[in-house]
Amino acid sequence: MSQIDKSRTLTQGISYYASVGGIAPDGTMSEAEISQAKLDAYNNAIASVQADVYYNTQMLLEDEHDNSMADLSVAIDNLVDATTVFATVAAVGEMAAEADTTQEQLDLQDVLTGTDMTLSQEDVDAYNNALAGVEQYAQEAAGFLAASKNTDITSSTDNYLAQNNTTAYDATQVTYDATDDILFMEFAAASTFVGIEFTGYLFNDFKTVEDIYNTGIAYTGGGG
Repeated sequence: MSQIDKSRTLTQGISYYASVGGIAPDGTMSEAEISQAKLDAYNNAIASVQADVYYNTQMLLEDEHDNSMADLSVAIDNLVDATTVFATVAAVGEMAAEADTTQEQLDLQDVLTGTDMTLSQEDVDAYNNALAGVEQYAQEAAGFLAASKNTDITSSTDNYLAQNNTTAYDATQVTYDATDDILFMEFAAASTFVGIEFTGYLFNDFKTVEDIYNTGIAYTGGGG
């Protein structure tokens, strides 16, 4: 604020002259006064900043996408860990396929007798649960990102928040259910909570299993 800087400068000058007998004229310090017009201008600027929305629904959904992508990374690590045990299945299958002679079959039998290559139900459950985790977080991440780009969703929510005197900062719950294509967002408002739901808005963003599988082949260079 320029008036504050001016007051400091005048204070230094008037103090110096006071110490050596230099008399300041009336109105010297009034040069640094804050007028009503300046006060109004300052408060109006503050009110304008407070009224502006710097964090909106689009940003909220983008943040939720980032969070779900982090969860997806963990889920993929879990899947990798769960699949390592199934390396034994591939090894046994390969050995069995190549065991054409009696001696080779006896050798395979010795290997199976000396090494535990059985699979437990826990192994299978861990693998299946990891698969489900990858699917869930991938769906959520994609849903949040697709929703952040859908102006029908973001504009409607921003307007809804303004009407209820709350903001995207006040989000308490954001979920996406791909099974029914439902996006739900809840926000704290005054002494209560308000929520908004969108169903079927992301229909055109869905991919087929074939789309996903073919993309997987393109990225990995293989199939299975």
